[in-house]
Amino acid sequence: MRYLAYAASFVVLAAAGCGTDSEATWGGPPDPAADGTVAVEAFNAYAADVDDAWEGSAAMSAAEFLRLDERSVTRTTIEAEASGEGNGPETVVVTLDGLLDDSVRAERWTLRFLPDGDDYELTHAAWAQRCQPDRGHQEFSPELCV
Repeated sequence: MRYLAYAASFVVLAAAGCGTDSEATWGGPPDPAADGTVAVEAFNAYAADVDDAWEGSAAMSAAEFLRLDERSVTRTTIEAEASGEGNGPETVVVTLDGLLDDSVRAERWTLRFLPDGDDYELTHAAWAQRCQPDRGHQEFSPELCV
């Protein structure tokens, strides 16, 4: 009888969403606008719902925003530049070079973060791409490759 009561209470809790794994997930950045800007609000909402170590570093937050753990490229470069005092805005530039794409050679993401207590808030994201040789522009730009 105790087993049935326990099983019944488990079913009620599971149906109510209690006791289940409901951890927030991030699928990666949304598609950029024509000018290369990328919306950041959904990422900030995701960051507010989790408590992970990456939130304490602008560079690690950039890696999470871009889901670098799921990208396949030849070379990834992450450059971070903090303000002079180290307590102001921080810019992180992530370059993904050697993409497995016949038109696009590389992507560059410029991300700006503000310290928010022990964490960082993403305030701006911009995307640009460099085309493969003979497939379009060779500078980083949001313009499409051919």
